[in-house]
Amino acid sequence: MFELKDLPSRETLEHFGKLYDNPDVEGLYTWLVWASATDEMLSAFNANLARENLAQTPFFVLLLLKRNPGGLSIGALADGVAVASQTMTRAIKQMETAGLCTKHPDPDDGRYWIVRLTPEGDSTLGRVLPKHYEWVAKFMSHFKDDERELLVKLMMRVTPALRTMRLETELG
Repeated sequence: MFELKDLPSRETLEHFGKLYDNPDVEGLYTWLVWASATDEMLSAFNANLARENLAQTPFFVLLLLKRNPGGLSIGALADGVAVASQTMTRAIKQMETAGLCTKHPDPDDGRYWIVRLTPEGDSTLGRVLPKHYEWVAKFMSHFKDDERELLVKLMMRVTPALRTMRLETELG
């Protein structure tokens, strides 16, 4: 969550840039606007899911289980949703209680569990997904095709840039 709602003006950023040696004031301004917009988009996404009594983790778990009818391990689900295994274990327990999925011992290794979508989970996904698609379509209708292409092109550079920075930091 990006917590700053009162974004500074360019003038303030320039002043702080001189005061605290910021070599890229325009970069900081761009990052602030981007982070704020991303937070707004994710807040709206969460609010849309909440209208269907879902949060991101169970929504994405339902999608992953639908894509993998044989089921997935808790570890694979945690990786797929980018949460810790303990967080996923709690989410699966809540989803089981709600009847959205079931947990079965892994036939190849009894120490692990395989999670599968239930008919109720499939029905929930069938009810929620069309509304989600409609919400995304309405949001994306504010962008022209060339703007969408540019957004995709730019966003595809985010993870590699952050990965490079992380490696540079680790290597010292």
